[in-house]
Formats: sequence, C-alpha cells, structure tokens
Amino acid sequence: MAVCVLLGTATVARPPAASAAAALTFAPRVVPAGARPYNDEAVFPRKLVGVVDGTGVRMFVRRATTGGRKVNHPVAQAQYGLSLLNSYRLTHDAWYLTYAARQGKRLIDTRVAARGAWWYPYPFDFPLGSNLNMTMRRPWYSAMAQGQALSLFVRLHQATGNAYWKVAADRTFASLRLGYAAGTPWVIHTDGNRKLWLEEYPGPTPATSCRVLNGHLFALYGVWDYWFLTRSAAAASLFNQAALTTHRYVLNNFRNRGWASSYGLRGDAPTEKYHVIHVNQLLHLHALAGAPVFATMAEVLQEDFSAPAVRATVTFAAAPHTGVRFLSTSNGAVTGRKLVRLNASSTAPVGMRRRILGQPGYWYRISAGVLAGYWVQEVPRIRATRRPVSTAAYFAIRSVRMAPGTYTLLTPGKTRTVRLTAAASARVSAFGWIDGRRAVLISAGSSSGWWLPLGVGTTMR
Repeated sequence: MAVCVLLGTATVARPPAASAAAALTFAPRVVPAGARPYNDEAVFPRKLVGVVDGTGVRMFVRRATTGGRKVNHPVAQAQYGLSLLNSYRLTHDAWYLTYAARQGKRLIDTRVAARGAWWYPYPFDFPLGSNLNMTMRRPWYSAMAQGQALSLFVRLHQATGNAYWKVAADRTFASLRLGYAAGTPWVIHTDGNRKLWLEEYPGPTPATSCRVLNGHLFALYGVWDYWFLTRSAAAASLFNQAALTTHRYVLNNFRNRGWASSYGLRGDAPTEKYHVIHVNQLLHLHALAGAPVFATMAEVLQEDFSAPAVRATVTFAAAPHTGVRFLSTSNGAVTGRKLVRLNASSTAPVGMRRRILGQPGYWYRISAGVLAGYWVQEVPRIRATRRPVSTAAYFAIRSVRMAPGTYTLLTPGKTRTVRLTAAASARVSAFGWIDGRRAVLISAGSSSGWWLPLGVGTTMR
C-alpha cells in the first residue's frame, strides 16, 4: 500500500541562465564555520604528532630528497598549523593555539621577501611523480604553499587579534597577485585561454608548469580566507578568476569518464588519491562561491570514481551470482570466475567497492564466504548494499526537484513510497549509493533522513 509523505517545500532558486552577453562570475560568499575548508569535527591529540623539531614545528624527512635531514616544508607546516587551529576552535585549549602559532612563525622566519611580497621556499630539490617529468630545484615556490600559509595567517589573526598575523597575511596575499617574472619567485600565470592558474609546481616558464588541480584549489581557499577577513575587492577578483579556471577545466580536461580524475594537465596522470580530494574540494567551492555548478562537478566525479575502501554488507537476491577475479583493478582482464546459485537471499561482507578499469559499473570485493576474494558487480536489487555507501556531504544548500509522480525512498532495511500530484523540492545534505542506486539524503521535512534514488523525474539544483 502506497504511503503519501509530505517532502517539504524548501525553495532553491535556479541560477540565471547564461547569455552570450553575460559574463560568468563567481563571487566569494560568507559561509558558516563548519563549511570552511580545514574545519571539521576531528580534534587532534593533545600532543605533537608526526616529524617535528625541538620547538614542535612540523618538519620533512626523506632520505632520497633531504639526505635524512629534517628540513622545513611550508605546506606541511601550514597544514599542521591549520589542523591545530581547528582543534583550538573546537576545544578552546590554548595548547593548540600555541603550537599553531609556532608553525606560522617558522614560515615567517624562513620567508623570502621579493617584489613587495613574502614567499615560503622549499629548501630541497623535489622530483615530481605522476608522469610530470620535472624536478623542482631549490629554492622553489608553490601557490599551494602560499595559499595555505595565507589561510593559516588569516586564521591566526582571527583567533588572536594580533596585527603580526595580519601583516603576514597581507604580504602573502601580495604574492598571489604577481605573475611570471624570470629570475624571481612567482606562482601564478594566465594560460592561452586567458584562465588564471594558481600553480603548485611552477616550471621554468608558465608553459612548462604542471597545472595541478588540488594545488590550485588549496591556494584558492587561501584567497577566500583573505577575502573573508578583509572583504578586499582584489581578493574577490582573484577568487573569481581562479574559480573560472576550475569551471573551464575540471570536466573538460581533468575528468576521465568512468575513472579517477587527472592530477595535473602536464602528463595527464589519473590518481585515485587526489580524485577523492578533488571531489571534496569542489564541494567546498560550491559553498564558497554559492554556485551549484561546482556541486554538480563533484557529483559527476564521484559517479566516475568513488573512494574504494568501504565496510559494508552486500545483500544477494535468490538467483545465480558470478564472482570474478581480475588481473588487477587497473587491468580488467578476467583471470577466473566462480558461479554460486542461491535459493534464498543471502549476505556477505565487503571491504571494497570500486571501479575496475575496462569493466562497466561498480564492483564489490567479497571478504568472507564462498565468494571470498572474488569481485561481484553491483546490480540494484540483485547485489547491492542496504546501507548507503560511497557517500559525500554537501557544505552548502543543495536541493532536489521532483516532477509529479511516484517515488520510493530508502533507509537501511526500509522503503517508503511518495506520490506527488505537483512538483516539489526537498533540501538534501549528502549523496551516495544505496541499494546500488545513486541517491541523495533528504534533510528537511517529514522525509528527513530518507534517501531518494535519482532518476527520471528528479533534478538536482
């Protein structure tokens, strides 16, 4: 028997249609603290972790790169400082603030002043992997380091009110406004499509730079932080230009349909680790720019490839099922099969849900039972999880619009039917897969907490 459920009527305006005459722009927006990058609910242990020196400052050691010596690493120091500041935000324990400030002070103490800006050098040569085929020669500079240091200085100023950190933020932001100049530090450039890059790995010239997506977006976070602090028109303009670059290139150039996205445009190497980071960064950019298009990009990439590790239980329908062995996850050549016939539904644990290169759809790796060690293909209602998997949360308002019709909502082990005689919208807070179907989590109205599978009649907004 069908149950009619009121979904609620959260209204989200559609973005205006772009016209040939209207220039696309992305203005930075104010967001709640929980939607800001680097802010999560994880509290660091109240002790120094990782490789640190005698003052508690994060250091870097790699035998092949640093000869086993501890050396300064600006990104590592900025990231550690941001994590400590987040713990301070959550606990108000001054211990975290003290050591966050030490990371910031080390960056300032090791700065290079040039062209009216402060730069944070890497004091070691660094061979790039991922087919980038280039070695960064010391001292080298990175927009990712500049941007994350900028975020750290802004947030230290916000936490303490100390003008020392504001001066550091001003000088660091200045570096993100200076283009290529031979023989001097530089980290930004404009490409042949008139798009601005915040370059993680600047080459000898802009043409030889790597155009790395995650570094570009981490630097963009720093621009947003500086805008949030100062409401600077220059920061708003820089944010817009960098966001336009993201809009232009993510789906056109970084995306690899049905597989992980590319790390950078030089070498064009897909990378599973950074693909997951790209999805999270685009969800943050959706919030920071108030632009649904970036949420759509994140959803597309997540459908292409989601983080493989899961702990879940697959339900098997009463039917024949074939387990498959592949040469590897990056080579879908079949090396073995095993057929199992079930007269009643059954379950099995899985430790991985992922794409297999060259094979359609998603696959589960069974970790116990008669198919242990085999992969089975995800098929709705036939082989799928009753609980949501491969989920990602939105950091800003997202909604789904439903045309008149009948919809089945899901929650673990339960279903609920909705009949709509008129179009309706519902606010959603996350997306993922449940019962083998792409779905969004309704977060308002009487159906809050239920997952709505996406398909005919549904439109994300």
